[in-house]
Amino acid sequence: MAKRQFLKDVVGVFNSNVFSLVCGLLLSVLLTRELGPAGFGLFTSLIVIPLIVVSITNLGIRGAAIYLIGQKKIPEQDIVSAILSLFLISSFAGIIMSFLAYRVYDDPGFTLLLIGLVLAVIPFRLALVYIGGIFIGKDEIRKANQLNWPINLINLTLAAILVWGLKLDVIGAVISALVANIAIAIYGFVILSKHYRLSFRFDFNIIKKLFLLGILYSASFFIIMLNFRLDIILLERMRDLHEVGLYSLGVNIAEQLWQIPLAISIILFSRTANTGDPHAMTAKTLSLARASMILAVCLSVIIFFTAPPLIPLVFGQKFIPSVLLLQVILPGVVLMIIFRILSGQLAGMGKPQLSIYIFAPALALNIGLNYLLIPPHGALGAAIATNISYAVGAVGYWIIFARHTGCGYLEIIRFRKGDVLSMTGIISKLFNKWKN
Repeated sequence: MAKRQFLKDVVGVFNSNVFSLVCGLLLSVLLTRELGPAGFGLFTSLIVIPLIVVSITNLGIRGAAIYLIGQKKIPEQDIVSAILSLFLISSFAGIIMSFLAYRVYDDPGFTLLLIGLVLAVIPFRLALVYIGGIFIGKDEIRKANQLNWPINLINLTLAAILVWGLKLDVIGAVISALVANIAIAIYGFVILSKHYRLSFRFDFNIIKKLFLLGILYSASFFIIMLNFRLDIILLERMRDLHEVGLYSLGVNIAEQLWQIPLAISIILFSRTANTGDPHAMTAKTLSLARASMILAVCLSVIIFFTAPPLIPLVFGQKFIPSVLLLQVILPGVVLMIIFRILSGQLAGMGKPQLSIYIFAPALALNIGLNYLLIPPHGALGAAIATNISYAVGAVGYWIIFARHTGCGYLEIIRFRKGDVLSMTGIISKLFNKWKN
């Protein structure tokens, strides 16, 4: 594995993520100021249901595609055709399940128009997930990035027109997301058509392999997604949309610390699926995990002390309570960086089920703590519950990683000069690219 190519791919994914982050931040500023805490809470609660449902109905095909294509044991055209067939099935299932979930949720703010618009997003979102998995499996990170950042730019631009300009409020925000997903999904199919025939061939043997492996990735992703987002649903049910809006903003800001680890994890997933030297990959993974933790701790300290003046300045005085929520959840978010990076290698080894072993108990703990802490403490209780769940999940995942790779349990804290050099190399490459 060439070091320069690895760093280049990490920087490419990170740049894409940062651009998406900036667009997402600007979108949050726009929506929080135009919709207020209650309106922003309604929008967040509305979209969280399809996010959770899609994590089930995508069937883990993105992860399965990365692994099977990386293994190079089945012709790529056959895998792609099977993926497209599963895409049709999962899109239909996603729409049905989300609709039923809205019926059970039964929030009076969720009108049929809003629900219909959100449901229409599902097949296009799934298309982007599947197509991105195909390109990452081929180790063509640049093509996968082309499906990431443009969608956020289009979403932000349309929201500025519809929400700020035309005052369409939550409807305008949902339409913006829908049109952005449609546009980039069409673009994704165009790119894919240049490499493969877009045929819907139902090859039972390949689909069986994709499904059996994918269901493990899907179950893993679903449980992790619930850990990240179930608190929003519980907070809305036990409190109100105003607190959901305050809480969502604090969590969204804190989770931006995951941008570099997410970029690294994607590359580790792809490289591990294609590598023949797992021991070298483990050493690289651990070095990047330690370096990322150092960087995240430094950035979290900066965020902790700059949040009090910046949040009311940027998002408005109504969001001052989000400051404490952000500060409380930072330790758990920092610890989860361990999982974010290590999971890339184990997923690339075809072992996504290991995440389930850890995060299923962490999810149960999260739910129990939310029911215990939200009634008396509201959003602060949700933040404390999530913090504890993240910490338990991160430590548990490290133990499983150490067992399956054969490294020592203290290896994660044995910092070396090379760790700093690894992160310095990434930061230097980022700086040079932005400078040029």
